[in-house]
Amino acid sequence: MKPSLDNAGAKACLADVNVLLALLVSHHEHHKVAFKWFDRLGAGEAGLCRWVQLALVRLLGNRHIMGQYATSALEAWALTEELQQDERVYFLAEPASAHTIFPSLLHYSVPTAKLVGDAWLAAHAFAARTRLVTLDSGFRQFKGLDLTVLK
Repeated sequence: MKPSLDNAGAKACLADVNVLLALLVSHHEHHKVAFKWFDRLGAGEAGLCRWVQLALVRLLGNRHIMGQYATSALEAWALTEELQQDERVYFLAEPASAHTIFPSLLHYSVPTAKLVGDAWLAAHAFAARTRLVTLDSGFRQFKGLDLTVLK
């Protein structure tokens, strides 16, 4: 049984898009790191949120990133749905309080799309009171965030 937000175990986390993309793409430079992390998880320990799911669809279809392996949006969506069938993955719905936390994380003078996305994902993790697992050390800017940066 997959956990809800309330009964997700102490090891449960919110996975960043960069970790899940590396996991799904065998030729990704960080595939082995992501696979090693994922392989150690128990049931219901990897949270997938809608923002990450949509980012995966966008990135899996991006020819600049995926080259000849780019998929259609429908195929990418199916991959994210298949990922959710794994017992280690659960859907982590957006907590209502994420929108009130988000503005406090917008402390940079010139926000880029990436920084805004990172702030939203951090707000989601803060609001869900869960650890964020990523490959991006830039998340360390969000003081107090329960964070694991895979290496």
